[in-house]
Amino acid sequence: MYTVSIVSPSDGAVKPRHHSRLLRADIPATEIDPALRAFGRHIAKSVRKGRGVHIPAMKNADFGQVLRTLELTRACN
Repeated sequence: MYTVSIVSPSDGAVKPRHHSRLLRADIPATEIDPALRAFGRHIAKSVRKGRGVHIPAMKNADFGQVLRTLELTRACN
């Protein structure tokens, strides 16, 4: 009879490397696009009322400005 043996690779071969996070400076409130700032306020208001919010696809820079608006309005810290 044959004995079935499962050989698994060592943890070192499989363990993913951790990505280092790039720390960036906070965006000043004056540099946030007014339309994105209004959208951030809309999200904060809807969340306070318990409603869902559809967030459309946007570029990372725009999404960062929306998130910064939520930080400034103390909606999400």
